[in-house]
Amino acid sequence: MEIFLPMEPIIREQVFDSGDFIYQLKWDGVRMLVYSGKSRVELINKRLNNRTSQYPELKVLSSLLNGRQVVLDGEIVAFKDSRVSFPAVMRRDNARSERSIAMLLKEVPVSYIVFDLLWDEDKDLRTLPLMERKQRLQELLTPQEGIHIIEDFPSGSALFTAVQRANLEGIVAKRKTSLYLAGKKHRDWFKIKYRRRQTCVIGGYTLRNNIANSLLLGMYEEESLHYIGRASSGLSENDWKELHSLLSSLHSDKAPFVALPSKIARESYFIKPDLVVEIEFAEWTADMHLRSPVIKSV
Repeated sequence: MEIFLPMEPIIREQVFDSGDFIYQLKWDGVRMLVYSGKSRVELINKRLNNRTSQYPELKVLSSLLNGRQVVLDGEIVAFKDSRVSFPAVMRRDNARSERSIAMLLKEVPVSYIVFDLLWDEDKDLRTLPLMERKQRLQELLTPQEGIHIIEDFPSGSALFTAVQRANLEGIVAKRKTSLYLAGKKHRDWFKIKYRRRQTCVIGGYTLRNNIANSLLLGMYEEESLHYIGRASSGLSENDWKELHSLLSSLHSDKAPFVALPSKIARESYFIKPDLVVEIEFAEWTADMHLRSPVIKSV
């Protein structure tokens, strides 16, 4: 059987409601296609890398699918403190040795959230409408602990409001009649991300061609300024030139952060922590850094 590239959604800024679409949570994990047969289960990620050995607990899919030759599309997620954790699932995905895989199998359990059914026995289902594929999936797979079928919601705006309240990643909108266009982005699928905002203190910067090109960001905890990451996107070339002059005027020989990775410290210039910046970001990482930060205003 050929290896399929996953279909991808197009990024959309605004939430919308339409009876032609279903709405789903956007899970913050690792996209994975499962190729299951009578005596094998293979996991192939969206870069076409084999990840079967990293997730041995998903071999159970072969028996759950009664040994049928099936291709599923879904997302592998891990949880930390009852919340989805991307760093946690990446620990599983990056494991290579049998010893580390066995250790993490107990330490970082994962779940497979199934989105779609692409193949069943000798039938290519990608040319069927989404809702028909989902109906066949419901009939074929009985969920159990660690194996789930993604839930559909009728309202994008209501689901997005719930996502904001719960600080989740975002939502996906899929046209009910959409075919599965492997390896393509199509307007039948949209992803709408929830971006958080945080006011941060600028403690330093890096240079490219003698102009500032990223900001070192911090947040105060009591009297201490803690480093929370770097931001380099969101400003134009002219914005950076103007900001560089301001940053240079606040030069300091001493880093204002209580702790800073040595590599970053070596390549950075520091300023007095007098400037703040509004940052939009995806989420907090496990080590309390900003993930995917974008500068919105200084």
